[in-house]
Order: sequence, then C-alpha cells, then structure tokens
Amino acid sequence: MKLLTRGSTLALLQAERMAVPLREKGVAVEIVPWSTRGDRDTVSPLCSFGGMGAFSGCIEEALLCGNGDGAVHSLKDVPSCCRDGLEIASVLPRDSAEDVLVSRKGHTLETLPEGAVVGTSSPRRKAQLLRVRPCLSVREIRGNLTTRLKKLEDGLYDALVLAAAGLERMGIRSPGTKSLPFLPAPCQGIIALEAPLDSPLFSLGRSVAHRETFLCSLAERSLLRTLGVGCHVPFAALARMEGRILVLEAEILDPHGRESVRLSCSCPVASDEEAVRAGAALGERFRESPEAVRLFAESLAGAEGRP
Repeated sequence: MKLLTRGSTLALLQAERMAVPLREKGVAVEIVPWSTRGDRDTVSPLCSFGGMGAFSGCIEEALLCGNGDGAVHSLKDVPSCCRDGLEIASVLPRDSAEDVLVSRKGHTLETLPEGAVVGTSSPRRKAQLLRVRPCLSVREIRGNLTTRLKKLEDGLYDALVLAAAGLERMGIRSPGTKSLPFLPAPCQGIIALEAPLDSPLFSLGRSVAHRETFLCSLAERSLLRTLGVGCHVPFAALARMEGRILVLEAEILDPHGRESVRLSCSCPVASDEEAVRAGAALGERFRESPEAVRLFAESLAGAEGRP
C-alpha cells in the first residue's frame, strides 16, 4: 500500500506512525512524499488558498489520480468534506490538542512586553491572542515547524504559537514553551488516514481506528460542515468523551478577539451517526444565535478581503 503525505519531517513521522497498525495487520506499506501548494508557496497567507486544503488538496488530487492507495494528514488540515470518492478511514489516538507559546526569553503570554511580535498563520490563534493581550503585534508566519523555529531563533519573532502535538512528535522540548488556555482548531492533534471509499485500505483503516478519537473527530467535522467554515475563520472546537457522554465545546471570535460566542453540548454517543448528529446540533445552535451569525459574517468578510 502506498501512503501519500507531505514531505516535511513532521509529516513523514506522522505517516510512519499511521503505517504501524497497518503493518501489524500484515500489510506492506510504502510512504510516498508528495509536494503540495502550501509547501511550495511559503509566503502567501494560508487564507489566500481558499480556506482549508492548502496542503491536503494536492494530495487528494494525487490520490484520485491513482498515485497512491491512501494519504496521511493532520486532520485539522483536511476540509470537513473530503473530495468525492474519498473519506477518512482511520485515526490514531489523539495527541495533545493544546496550543503552546514558544518564546526566545521564556516569557508567558502575560509577561510578553507590549508590542512583542508573535508569529502565527492562524486567524483563530491571532484572535485568541489579542483577546488576552491586545497590545501584541501578531504577524503571519509560514514554513514547516523547523523553519518557523529557526525564524524565532534568528530574532524575527519574539514568540510563536504552535501546536503542542507537532513539537511532541518531533521530540522538540524547549524550556521556553508554555501551555495556552485556548480552545484549539477542530481535530487538532489527530493523525488521519484518508482512502477511497470501498477500497481494501478503507476497510482495513476502519478496523484499526481509535474509536474514541474517531467519534470526537466525526462530531468536530460535522460541526464544521454544518457551519460551512474553514481555517480562514477564527473558529475553535474540541470534543471529548466522558464515559459514554460526548462533550463538545466551540467558539467563534471576531478577528481582533474583542467579541466571541462560546457554546457547548453534551449527549450520549455510541455510534458514528450519533456523533455526527451531535456536531450538527451544536452547529444549528450557532446558526440560531444572532451574535454568532454576525461574527461569522464579519470573519468571512474579512477573509474575503485579504489578498
């Protein structure tokens, strides 16, 4: 089985982790690095790629053209609707969903000096940063994890906001890393296998999927589909299982973090269909909130106005 993935060190590590349960089932797995638009263009803001899919879209196209049997992604980078004929087949147990602040001088978010330059390519993280510290200078940063950390080391930024999972998977432990109390991007911390529906790999993937993580991912992605938003909107969500109860929290922020609407729900979930319904139900509650509708409209208008 050929598994396509991005060519970064982190992406290759993630693909190798996904290959482990497949190989334990007796399947020969080959990891095939694939170049994506998001990797080739490391200058343009991610929102200029049309929302989500800057990295996964090229790989999905290659998969549909027969260049591989499946693809491994960070699930937060995959649009909530896969391309026709493809679907998420499997997920590994969720790693940390946390965001962390990495600074050159060991600062916390509260101790960063006024005007400190903080790098992130995420509108969500920018809004959450500015909600707590409106005096910070939050600037776009692109490139893989190693490139971004080098820019920090070179003094181009005072701090970065990164996913804890990426650092942990790379074995990077910096004394200047501090946890942030942010609700994360939907599906942050989840490594996923995408495969053609009805393919042998799809069936195999379902048989090795981590059930609790899979149910949480279904709820979070259903919420995104219901709202029709991607990573170009400052939106956060996180599901967790507490016994048989799925708890789902989400929030929409205005781009400068001055306003936000946060909603949550909890319900018994045992099946895929129940997880999907839970996400859709919370999405409908956002759509019924005038304040949330206004914030979504303002965020979408701002994203469309960016170059």
